[in-house]
Amino acid sequence: MMNADSRMLTSECLHIYDWFCSHRRWWWGIGIVVLLPLIVLAAMLRYNEDIMDFLPATPEEREALQHLRSQKAASRIYLIIEGDSLREDALYTCADRLPDLQWDMNDHICELYSRLPYLISDSVYDRLDSLFTPEAIRAALMEDKTILSTPGSSALTPVIQHDPLRLVRMSDFQASLSGKTFAYIDTPNEATETKRNAALVDSLTVIVAEVAHSYPHLHIRWIGAPVIAVGNARRIKMDSALCIAFSLVLISALLAYAFPRKRDIGLILLSVSFGWLFGMAVLRIFTPTVSAIVLGIGSVLIGIAVNYPLHLLVHQRYTSSVRQTLEEVLSPLVIGNITTVGAFLALVPLQATAMRHLGIFAASMLIGTILFCVFVLPHCMSAEPTPVRELPIPHRSASVKGFQYLVLVLTLLFACYLWWKPGERFDTNLSHINYMTAEQRADIALFDVRRGDATRWTEYWKTHDPQILIDHIQSEASALGFKSDAFEPFYTQITNNKAPDIQMVNARMVNNLGADFDYIGICCSVIVFIFLWLSFRHFGLALIAFIPMALSWIWILALMQFFGLQFNIVNIILASFIFGQGDDYTIFIVEGLLYEHRTGKPILPQYRQSILLSALIMLIGIGILAFAVHPAMHSLGILTLLGMSIVLIMALTIPPLLFKLYTLWFNIK
Repeated sequence: MMNADSRMLTSECLHIYDWFCSHRRWWWGIGIVVLLPLIVLAAMLRYNEDIMDFLPATPEEREALQHLRSQKAASRIYLIIEGDSLREDALYTCADRLPDLQWDMNDHICELYSRLPYLISDSVYDRLDSLFTPEAIRAALMEDKTILSTPGSSALTPVIQHDPLRLVRMSDFQASLSGKTFAYIDTPNEATETKRNAALVDSLTVIVAEVAHSYPHLHIRWIGAPVIAVGNARRIKMDSALCIAFSLVLISALLAYAFPRKRDIGLILLSVSFGWLFGMAVLRIFTPTVSAIVLGIGSVLIGIAVNYPLHLLVHQRYTSSVRQTLEEVLSPLVIGNITTVGAFLALVPLQATAMRHLGIFAASMLIGTILFCVFVLPHCMSAEPTPVRELPIPHRSASVKGFQYLVLVLTLLFACYLWWKPGERFDTNLSHINYMTAEQRADIALFDVRRGDATRWTEYWKTHDPQILIDHIQSEASALGFKSDAFEPFYTQITNNKAPDIQMVNARMVNNLGADFDYIGICCSVIVFIFLWLSFRHFGLALIAFIPMALSWIWILALMQFFGLQFNIVNIILASFIFGQGDDYTIFIVEGLLYEHRTGKPILPQYRQSILLSALIMLIGIGILAFAVHPAMHSLGILTLLGMSIVLIMALTIPPLLFKLYTLWFNIK
């Protein structure tokens, strides 16, 4: 049931194929002319390793984020010496090796208390009014005067300057800080400049190891945003290298089993490689720099792009010529490509830079692959039928029919489960996707205390005049002998009342990304369904191809909720992959059902073979990340294994059942 547009497209492509068959020099010449600029553009692309590119930031938020990240405290590395004795001796030994080492922690205390709204517990927010009465102010300031009159209290001066009313209890921090000696170094680079910071972190690690060897009873270590960023970058590279190596071995073994002829494996790799090159070249036109994580995630696209050469090669086993293969497979190939490209283009309007780049790269790579498969690959294919070993798929109608109804029953149960227990779908905590050891997480907590919701601070001062509180404090302070500017840092906090902090900016952007998740799901659904409707020119057929993807989401969300899994700023792109890959599978199944219904000739077995091969490659290629140590990559691998397995099951079982009911109900001959 090929519509007029599909027939016209197929006819035009076959005409180009025939012309190139008789004009081989032109085929070679055009190929070289196209290939050279692609190589040049791809080579010009540069890479960074900043995971913050995945956050949807407005221009104002980006400016604020850049300002906060450029401050010294954001690029500070802390030395922690822990033990019962000789801590000071070890500190001086480190200072001999590091002239820039600072151990006056007043600066750090000032930095810590400059984020006062984050240090205040929710219980204190509930009784702020009672803490700001003249009686409470007088009592707090008298206690401050008593503390400052005690010998050796100079270290508490910055604490009292920032928090004269005792909004934060020092005992909250004293327990975690006891038994430890601290120092710090201000690095010349931002925390995200991992290439420059890596050398510094390595040198510090060597020095700490040498000092620790001299003081074996002490535990000495470095911590800070630059250290964490370097560790993340190295963990991503290590996991990527190991996972790519293992996946290449497994995929090569799978292809070697399915395609005994090495030539066919080479053609598959050549098709996907051209698509990758095309995607990088197009991306370079839009941006000079891209996140390395984008290209790492882009490796998932291999599982989608490999669909196109696989379908051509597998289908050739059942035809008498390359031309016939192209004629029979071209329509579902192009339709699937258009819907998949549309799904990825839904990422382009997002505010997150990395998401936009991923959308451009994914769409361009798939366009490049389909162009290669339509205009280049057929001329490279052997005229002889492709030898393909079949993978085991149950074809008996009884077993398939029973499985179909099982899938429908489980879908109903999962839908009820989601209605009964909807849960949280999106994880907005960025620390969950950062790689840190348990010790590093504990150390970071010492310097990044966050006890309350800072938005409550901002909301409070919208309904209260800070000048009234300042006047009360100054009046009582003057009576007790304090200088007029003794508590100026605190006055600044309540006057600005914006709780300026990088965590606040990050949290707001991550919450925006949660909203973007809903946009991606809705937009991908609408784009895919419209293209399906336009392609099949029949609402019922578009619905048959679309319903399996909708059912897949019920399964995915229910199983994620059951196993305690959540989407985050990295694995959110699985939404596009589900629609991108799922619609390819269902389109081929529906096209096969139409072909069999129209001609009576079986074609579904070869379609199922190519779908299963593609799915296995996809599951191996990105599912291997489930074994990664880095949390972001691990979560992407886990959800890919879950999501793509469900999509495969739905594509192979639901469309045949719906198509049978459709033809019976409407009495289609």
